[in-house]
Amino acid sequence: MPSEVALGRQADREKPYGFSRQRRLLTGKDFKQVFDNAKRVGNPCWTVYGFAHKESNRTQLGLAIAKKTVRRAHERNRLKRLAREAFRQMQAQLVGVNLVVMAGKAAEAADNATLNQQLVKLFTLFTPRIKKSTDNSSDRTAS
Repeated sequence: MPSEVALGRQADREKPYGFSRQRRLLTGKDFKQVFDNAKRVGNPCWTVYGFAHKESNRTQLGLAIAKKTVRRAHERNRLKRLAREAFRQMQAQLVGVNLVVMAGKAAEAADNATLNQQLVKLFTLFTPRIKKSTDNSSDRTAS
């Protein structure tokens, strides 16, 4: 039987812009943690729940595209593909954030470019803010 290395499937090797199993929210416990602690942002097409965890720099994505919201399976699959691709392209900027993406009613009728643009805009709200370094007198000790 050939080894995993011979088949090109190294378990510890992850593509920098891939969407491997480690990049996905898989369990109900993971989804619950995001829903319980998350900040919610949205527009008519998308709702994104984001939770920045302190203990890990791993960024993960969960998809919750409901059949009640988007009836046709091929439309749900299209929305999932778009969400995964937007996440894949932005995951370098999203450090230590777990995200859950949900589709809105307007998503079914919108075109791919609009959906991608709106989702990227929502994802940027979860990118870490760079604090400006200011010289405050309270930060310094008197000598």
